[in-house]
Amino acid sequence: MQTLRALLATSTLVALLVAGDNRPAGPLPPVPLAGLRSTAEFFSDVKHQSDVPTQESIIGFAVGQRAASPSEIERCLQAWAKAAPDRTRLVEYARTHENRPLCYMIVTAPANMERLADIQSGLAKLADPRRVSDAEAERITKTIPPVAWLAYTIHGDETEGSDAALALLYHLIAADDAGVAKLLKDVVIIVDPLMNPDGRERFVKMIGEHRGTMPNVDDQSMVHEGYWPWGRGNHYLFDLNRDYIWCEQPETRGRVREIARWNPQLIVDAHGMGAQQTHLFSPPREPINPNIPQSRADWGRTFARDQAQALDRHGLLYYTGEWHEEWYAGYTDGWASLRGAIGILYEQARIAEDGVRRPEGRILSYAESLQHHLIGSLANLTTLQTNARALLEHLYRTRKSALDPKGPYANRVFAVLPTPNRSRWLAFVDLLERQGFELYGNDKAFSASVAVDHLGRETKSHPIPAGSLLIPNRQPLAHLLAAMLEFDPRISTRALEDERKELLRKGRSRLYDTTAWNVTMMYGLDALTLAMELPPDAKRFASDTTNPPPPILSTTVSAPIAFAIDGADDSSVTAAARLMESGIQVRIADKPFRLDERDFSRGSVIVTALDNRTISGDLREAIARIASETAVTAAPVSTGLGPGDLPDLGGEHFKRLEPPRIALLTRGGVSAGDYGSSWFVLDHRLGIRHSHIDEVGRLDLSRYNVLVVPDGRTSTLSTGLVASLKDWVHNGGTLIAVANSTAAFTTEKAQFSRVRPLPEVLGKLADYELAVLREWLGQKGDVPPLDVVWSHTAAPGLRYPWQAVDGPHPEEKELRKRDAWQTLFMPQGALLAARVDTNHWLTAGCGEWLPVLVGRQPVLMAADGAEAPVRYGYLSPAIATPGPASVTGEASTTAYPTSAGGPEKKDPAKKEKQEPPRVGWAALPPGAEMHLRLSGLLWPEAAHRVANAAWLTREAIGRGQIILFATPPTARAASRGMTRPFLNALVYGPGFGAAQPIRP
Repeated sequence: MQTLRALLATSTLVALLVAGDNRPAGPLPPVPLAGLRSTAEFFSDVKHQSDVPTQESIIGFAVGQRAASPSEIERCLQAWAKAAPDRTRLVEYARTHENRPLCYMIVTAPANMERLADIQSGLAKLADPRRVSDAEAERITKTIPPVAWLAYTIHGDETEGSDAALALLYHLIAADDAGVAKLLKDVVIIVDPLMNPDGRERFVKMIGEHRGTMPNVDDQSMVHEGYWPWGRGNHYLFDLNRDYIWCEQPETRGRVREIARWNPQLIVDAHGMGAQQTHLFSPPREPINPNIPQSRADWGRTFARDQAQALDRHGLLYYTGEWHEEWYAGYTDGWASLRGAIGILYEQARIAEDGVRRPEGRILSYAESLQHHLIGSLANLTTLQTNARALLEHLYRTRKSALDPKGPYANRVFAVLPTPNRSRWLAFVDLLERQGFELYGNDKAFSASVAVDHLGRETKSHPIPAGSLLIPNRQPLAHLLAAMLEFDPRISTRALEDERKELLRKGRSRLYDTTAWNVTMMYGLDALTLAMELPPDAKRFASDTTNPPPPILSTTVSAPIAFAIDGADDSSVTAAARLMESGIQVRIADKPFRLDERDFSRGSVIVTALDNRTISGDLREAIARIASETAVTAAPVSTGLGPGDLPDLGGEHFKRLEPPRIALLTRGGVSAGDYGSSWFVLDHRLGIRHSHIDEVGRLDLSRYNVLVVPDGRTSTLSTGLVASLKDWVHNGGTLIAVANSTAAFTTEKAQFSRVRPLPEVLGKLADYELAVLREWLGQKGDVPPLDVVWSHTAAPGLRYPWQAVDGPHPEEKELRKRDAWQTLFMPQGALLAARVDTNHWLTAGCGEWLPVLVGRQPVLMAADGAEAPVRYGYLSPAIATPGPASVTGEASTTAYPTSAGGPEKKDPAKKEKQEPPRVGWAALPPGAEMHLRLSGLLWPEAAHRVANAAWLTREAIGRGQIILFATPPTARAASRGMTRPFLNALVYGPGFGAAQPIRP
């Protein structure tokens, strides 16, 4: 009797026989096989050329039998490229972190293969209509074939995509069929069969580890699911399908470069989803990014109709839209559509090689799962073939509309203002250049008639300093540029209504990803939107990456007593870390200072000759080497005397650091994504040694003085682990906890931190309100009227800060009801303005306010000995008419708006006490205005819940300290503004906040 595995294996491709395995045969489980369709049926009427080797002959098993490993996929590609050189070309376009190749294969007719350069050139002209006339563009669309880019398995554990790609490639290369021959004549097909080799390798290994002698059709089994960190992400566990607008990972960088070279008309992104699902494909539902070309919707329906008809012919089930959206600009398909292609997403029920039992009683085999991708890919190629000229024209018209002087992208320039943070500036420029945007600069200052800043404030005749980066929106890639740089895109009213209904009826968001991602905000760079075209004297921007700064500043100082590296640059933290790793003693300034007629920022790095008198080797050479590695400049200093009241080098404002010995908690309930981004930052931003640890209770924690607990499930942090960490912190450790992991340390039960989650302190809000007022007044330093200060008599009528709010908080029962209501509306991901304590060491390198990305994480409350260096809501003097992103102290008499955003209506017949003008739980200081929402969807209820809460806290515990981040500071490694306090905590924490013993 055949085993179930053997029966499932008959669902192979191209009618090939599958060699049986050597496992012992067993009884057939009582699983109904009715409805199982063979992918052999799909190509059953096509003959394939014998001179092209089959997959089975190359790697020992046929398509659909099991998941091919990255090396097996590579062997197939190389064999086919060798067997059919006239109609294939194999291109390696990048290498992964684990040094695996990323390749795509071009398949087209020999005549097209001979003129690939001409085809690329023609498409480049259509992509930049300034280079071609309408007549020439029409000629090009008639004479060159369109290009399809079919990409599979960007998430490594969605394995069926890559195996479907192998099946498709073999069929296209080997088919002895007139229809296939014509398709290759009419279309240049590029197949990227494996977008995430490292993740797939990890997951295929997991499948192998759990494969048994009998097939397993339970989708909850480890053979289908794998284990932490699964195979979704790449080496650093990044979700590569979120990286297209950030280009942080080598896989993305190579792919973005190659797609820009080809300008394809169709880009397919094939995924897997839940095993009990069917098959989803584009077009998406609302919300859709407003910058996606309008014609994309019509083309989406055309492709979907043809794809549906193809699936119908096979009697397969599918759906479109439902949960798939194109609001976030960093998805493969959305990013593709913003470039002028037709981006299409597939999602197929994800299973491993044994198949999965379905609710209807049948088995969905791995081969059948592949079949859905094959049908969709061929249907899309046919639609492209049928509409070739129209889709080439779509690219041309999309790019031409972007250049229209009367179009939506005219009279808009994004201006990024000069910054001393050179490394962050260059990273931003590098990103924009990788995307293909045109950048300009200005040698002279000019005035913009209208400018809008990140806070939504509009000013007239705004001065733009020389040295700004000017990015005109009106350029060929205007749609993508706007999606990445416009400050405040708005979700449609229809989508808002649907989201509101979902939250109220089901208590969950229907939004799939973050609603905000503005690149200048995420990078923490000051930027403006200017209502104008480029000034006449603007020049194409030339990056100075080829001219690194001198490692040692040339001065007349012959025998320096110290070297100073300015702390405004993020790379100064890297330099400090690497100096200490090299055995060099380092100090950090907690105030701005001036030495040798040169100004230095707060957070600047100081290396004194006295501290390092016992080191071996040449101190100057060691500093120069590390400064060169980190692209910073060290300035020789001849005197430690600061002018006036500025700090002197031997005073308390230059703190000696303790070299960080960093551990990163991993596995268990730790978020793979946040762990991965933290790991990536440690490796690629700091570049220093650190340890990844698990099971803290059994480890010797004294080896480390910094321990990071990434975002994750707090339930997996045992009481024993928390107790071990408490002792370790008391003895001098710096504990950094992120987002949901903070809950393990902040509850009353934990008896660890004095910071509390908002729901635990609803009966004590007056204490936290006072802390907010005290911080604000402490920063302003206002004094009472001088005649009162110097009066010889004690006058009555002294007022206290809390009396600015005339009335207590509501009863705790009412507050709990409100908090539960407000929690429903917490953001899916919005960028908020947070005010910064510019005197705190954790905020070195930050300005007065910081854009932070906020989601459904804990709301942290800090008072009573817990410092809050960064709080939600930037406070500034109130203006007469508050903008949409601000709330003033003169707001409505209730701090809790209705769903429409206005005040609750009061019955004049009822006599009840009016609530004081609070923003959520805290009063605004008199005359102050709070700017909160920068970009993305922030419901009014959520605004009143998070306003004034802490994003970053720090408190001393014994000889050590605990530092909490309310949301992940290293989000997607793209949040460079938020990452700076995290870097400060890692590198400066052991010296600033923790007391290290002096060893005799």
